[in-house]
Amino acid sequence: MWKRKISIREQYGTLGHFLRGDEPCHYLGQRLIEGTNFYARREWRGVRDTTYAFVHWAKLWVTMAGLIARNPVRMAKAFWKYRWLAAYLGTPMMVDRWLDGDRGMTLRADTAAVECMVADTVSALWKMLRADRNLGETKWTDTTITFDYTLPKHIIYGFPGIEAMNIPQYCAFMMPLLRKQLGCYYIDQAISCGIPGEMCTLPLLETGVAVEDEYPDFGDCWLTTNTPCDANMMDNNAMWRAISNDGEKAVHPFTMPLMYDDPTTRELGVHEIYDAIEFLEQQLGRKFDWDAFKEGCEIWNEQNKAKFEKWDMNRTSIPPHTGASAWLYRIFEHQAVCGEQEALDNDRKVNKILEEQVAKGICPKEIRHRAIIWNTPCNNYANFNNWLLECWGIDSVCEMIDLHGSELIDTSTHETMLYGLAKMYQTSTMRAHTKGGYEVMYDDLWRKYEEFHGDMIIMFDQISCKGVGAISGLFEEGARQRGIKMCIVRQDLMDPTSISRKDMRRDVNVFMQNVMGEEPLDPTLVDFDDDLSW
Repeated sequence: MWKRKISIREQYGTLGHFLRGDEPCHYLGQRLIEGTNFYARREWRGVRDTTYAFVHWAKLWVTMAGLIARNPVRMAKAFWKYRWLAAYLGTPMMVDRWLDGDRGMTLRADTAAVECMVADTVSALWKMLRADRNLGETKWTDTTITFDYTLPKHIIYGFPGIEAMNIPQYCAFMMPLLRKQLGCYYIDQAISCGIPGEMCTLPLLETGVAVEDEYPDFGDCWLTTNTPCDANMMDNNAMWRAISNDGEKAVHPFTMPLMYDDPTTRELGVHEIYDAIEFLEQQLGRKFDWDAFKEGCEIWNEQNKAKFEKWDMNRTSIPPHTGASAWLYRIFEHQAVCGEQEALDNDRKVNKILEEQVAKGICPKEIRHRAIIWNTPCNNYANFNNWLLECWGIDSVCEMIDLHGSELIDTSTHETMLYGLAKMYQTSTMRAHTKGGYEVMYDDLWRKYEEFHGDMIIMFDQISCKGVGAISGLFEEGARQRGIKMCIVRQDLMDPTSISRKDMRRDVNVFMQNVMGEEPLDPTLVDFDDDLSW
């Protein structure tokens, strides 16, 4: 049973502090229900910000209700067939976690980014389910095709009217973001089929969904890929059987060479794109539209420029974009809303808010440290960044996952567009910095440390990733040689049972107390149990 540990007077001091939501002392943890990271009541951010947050929280429910209202019978069948779909019912609560501690302009910027992700996810879920043969054939079934996860959809710009869905993203990758326990069920199903349990839990989760036959069935072709790593290709057989209906659908391996800094391999990448275009032309019965493709690439370039502006702001003494939404939005933008005008409009809206914050010199939080976060972030603890900031004043000014696919595409000719696209595919999610060679994996970390004026590094030790694990000792040695403080945080991406969220926090607590010799900003967040939370 939850009980108040600290009085309102002790927490806020004066009526003015209470009305503004300005806490002289941070005590967020005293609101948590025991055994969870759920608040016993909504986070009080002052009258203005609490009202703003509540209105937008209610708006999320309206957006989600709209998904059901489009076809209640079809959606009821979908919830009955697909266990993973239930995870999305927790979206409003998870959004609260992603916005933990936000105030003022930061709240407004993060809310805009999160609402864009939610709105597009709801739209994508509907596009998949309305075309799903398992729920009944429709006119959209043949015009909605399947892309593999980590294969950005840029090539589909050239086929207007065709919907391309990164199917594992919605059925597997996003699941632990919303409900951590559900991912474990599918991981167990994959292991029960004889797949080694020590491999990366992302392909294990994808395989588990395939084993349970829970991928929607739409389109007549599937583009698979070799990115980002060898472990991700271990699930290809199970995925092939599930998504191609045991070979009934045409499958094209959209492979990308690894050494993208080599001109020869870049040419190979361009040939792979030509092969993929030819495959889609044959399957869709239409020619590739170069003008539409150019338009999509130009929108994507503007999205990247908006990201560069955020990086510039993060290099200032007042880094404005904090919390979970920064890295979540970048992955989502890269994989799901690339080349979409609505997403670009949202980028510009967010940047306008952040630029105003920087111009006014407003620092919404006490920032003690500027951290560079390296390696793949933990899906089952998406709001770990929020905890770092609230508990220890550690602001993540640069994250490895935020850097991928950020080179602009030259749209002057057909050939330059494909060269730019090949480089973008070769530096997509997790590919460049976990499999892209020593210089990118290792040297880029120290460059970003200097570029973003960091004073510490948080290195995720993803225990099931063999690629980065092979050179983890080099990272530690490199940090010692340069006199850089590096905190190693263990995590297991999709599986919270091997390394819990509490274990991750403990790694930081021990480092900050014993190495940095510091006291927490919010002592109520240092040690709490959230094993029962989603």
